[in-house]
Amino acid sequence: MNYATVRLKRLVAPGRAITYGIVQAGADYPGGVPYIRPVDMTPNGGLKDPSALLRTDPAIARAYRRSAVMPTDVVVSIGPSFGKVMVVPKDLQGANLTQGTARVAPAHGVHPRFLYWALQSTQARQHWEISVGGATFKALNLEPLSMTPIPVAPTDEQRRIADFLDAETRLIDTVRAGRQRMIELLALKRDRLVDELVSGGQDASAFVPLKYLVSSVSVGIVITPAAWYVEAGGVPALRGLNVKQGRIDASDLVQISHEGHLLHRKSRLAAGDLVVVRTGQAGAAAVVPAELDGVNCIDLVIVRPGTALIPKFAEYLLNSSYAKRRVSEFSVGSIQAHFNVAAMKEMPVPRYPVAEQKRRVSAIEEAVQPIEKAISQMREQDQLLAERRQALITAAVTGQIDVTTARGLD
Repeated sequence: MNYATVRLKRLVAPGRAITYGIVQAGADYPGGVPYIRPVDMTPNGGLKDPSALLRTDPAIARAYRRSAVMPTDVVVSIGPSFGKVMVVPKDLQGANLTQGTARVAPAHGVHPRFLYWALQSTQARQHWEISVGGATFKALNLEPLSMTPIPVAPTDEQRRIADFLDAETRLIDTVRAGRQRMIELLALKRDRLVDELVSGGQDASAFVPLKYLVSSVSVGIVITPAAWYVEAGGVPALRGLNVKQGRIDASDLVQISHEGHLLHRKSRLAAGDLVVVRTGQAGAAAVVPAELDGVNCIDLVIVRPGTALIPKFAEYLLNSSYAKRRVSEFSVGSIQAHFNVAAMKEMPVPRYPVAEQKRRVSAIEEAVQPIEKAISQMREQDQLLAERRQALITAAVTGQIDVTTARGLD
C-alpha cells in the first residue's frame, strides 16, 4: 500500500516550530557549547568528527537557546550545501546550530529515524530542487522546507522501515566505500605512471622555469567578477568549479555581459590554452577545447603554451604530483589555498623537444587507458548503487514495498 502524504510542518512537535540555526559560525570558545554547521555533517547522517565541533560562549548560547537541539531532533542543512540530514544524538543535547541549518522537532508518533529517511526520499529531494531553482547560491528557506511532502506510515511501521533502511543502506554504503577505495588506488597508480612519464629520468639541470616555455601566463577576471554576470545573452565564462584535472565541466557556466567581455580581453580563452585553478582546490589544470574557444574566465591562471610546449603534455605536467606539490608549496591563504601567476611562471618544469613531448603523451595515453577504463566502470557501478539506494529509500518510506519481507539487495 502507498502511504498518505502530508506537509512536514504538520509533523512538528507542538510549540517547537521549524527554526533556523542562528549562531554565527567562526567563533570558537573552548569549553563552551558545541554547535553544528553544514560542513560538520556527512551525507550519510552523521558528523565528520564530533570532537572537532566548534563551541560558542555559554552566554551567547543562552541568548540563542531557540536554536538549541534536543536528542531525536532532526537537523537539515539548508544552505549553501543543502540536503544533508541527521538525527541529533543524546550526547549533543543542548548543542546549537549555525546559519545554514534548520531544526525539525518530530511530533509524538513520528519516529525520528523514519523522518530522517523520509526527508531523503525522491519526492522530498525533488521538492527541494524545485524550491531553490537555478540559483547560483543554493539555499533552502524555511517555508519550502516546511512544505516538504512526507509520507506518513503507521507508527508501529515507522520503526520497522527505519531499521530496514539502516541495515540495507549500510550494506550498499559498504560496497560503495570499497568501490571508492579501489578508484582511489587506481587513480594513485595512474598518477604515478604519469609522473614517471612526464619527468622521469630528468635531473635538476634539465628543468627550467615555466615562463621560458610558454607565450604567457596571466589570470582571469579577479576584481568584482559578479558585477558582470548576466542571466542570459552574454558570453560564457569558466570558473574554478568548472575545471577538473584533465577536463572542463561546462554544465554550469556563468555568463558575463558583452561589455565585460570586451573590457577583459586579456582573459579571453583560445582553444589549446590551459586553465589552472588558483583558489580553493588550487592546481587542477585542463586544456581549453575547441568548443570553448573565445569564452572568458574568472579567477583562473591562464597558460598559453606557444610553440615550445604542446598543450596536452602541459596538461599532464601541470596535473602531475610534482606540479601539485609546487602549487601547494607556493599557495597562500589561511582559508583557501591561493596560487598566483608569479609562482606559476617560476615553476621549474622539464624541458623536452616537441617531438619528445609528443612521444611521452602517446606513452602516457597508452599506459593510462586501461586504468581510466577501469575507473570509469567502477564509477558507473557506483552510480547504479547510488540510484538503487535512492529507489530503496523512496519505496520503503512510501509503502511501495513490505519491509518485513523485502531484501534491498536481492
